[in-house]
Amino acid sequence: MSEELKELAIIGTGIAGVSASIYAKRAGLDFFLFDHQVVGGQLLLMEAVDNYPGLEVGTRGAELAEKLDLTLEVLGVKPIKKKVTKIEFVDNHVQLDSHHSKYRAKSAIIATGASFKKLGVEGEDDFLGKGVSYCAICDGFFFRDKEVVVVGGGNTAAEEALYLSNICKKVYLIHRGHRLRAIEYLQKKLSEKENIQILFNTQVRNISGKDLMEKVTIENTHHQQRRPLVVQGVFVSIGIRPSTDIFRDVVAMDDHGFILTNEEMRTSADQIWACGDCRKRPLRQLVTAASEGAIAALSVYHYIKGSYISA
Repeated sequence: MSEELKELAIIGTGIAGVSASIYAKRAGLDFFLFDHQVVGGQLLLMEAVDNYPGLEVGTRGAELAEKLDLTLEVLGVKPIKKKVTKIEFVDNHVQLDSHHSKYRAKSAIIATGASFKKLGVEGEDDFLGKGVSYCAICDGFFFRDKEVVVVGGGNTAAEEALYLSNICKKVYLIHRGHRLRAIEYLQKKLSEKENIQILFNTQVRNISGKDLMEKVTIENTHHQQRRPLVVQGVFVSIGIRPSTDIFRDVVAMDDHGFILTNEEMRTSADQIWACGDCRKRPLRQLVTAASEGAIAALSVYHYIKGSYISA
């Protein structure tokens, strides 16, 4: 066990975790920062970022991740490259287990993010950032006046199809079921859009192309008939999976595993906060994740210094 007791442990180095680290450092907090992966999280999967204030449109996700890494270096924050495997309360402190080591802190910020659910079809990984995307708001700009596919049948898929219909020439909404799960209001909006075509009982079987994706092969699940569909983009909207399994018995979550917090990012456990895509939130964007990291760090600061006021 590390004999050192820190004021804070931050878990995750996506944009929420880095933001929390910046504000914790500026506030003078003594903290651990854990992440066994590369700084940047899902940024490394983004071909370009075009909606972050102050960034040049088209900035590569990997480039922004490098800037985050450099920021930590300039601040003198060195992430511990270990995966946190367990978190519990011991002697009124937060104890974190990681690769046969134990670390203690007075508080913790969970910023472990989430991962997009994938279709699991041939070509999906090959064309990531080259036509395949998991976020219409993030990447829709790059498909202006093109034809695209949205895969999914829930509210998010419907919302993404509607968003893209204002940018793209044609949007195919592909759903494996015989009816959408989206709320009636969204379904009505879909029906009013002339450039949205819904394909029911249909699944994407593969994605192909050369340097960029050029088409998808779709299959009607009733007749087992396959055919090519020439499109320039595929937006997969079948859900995301929060990286919160190890916290399930520690903090309150919704039915999907997203952590519940108040406006100050405080969880049901007094000494734990959460920010970014791992928490239940209405908008999953880089800019909101960054703001939540700042809020969480400053909330911890007030807690540690004895001036925390519960919301």
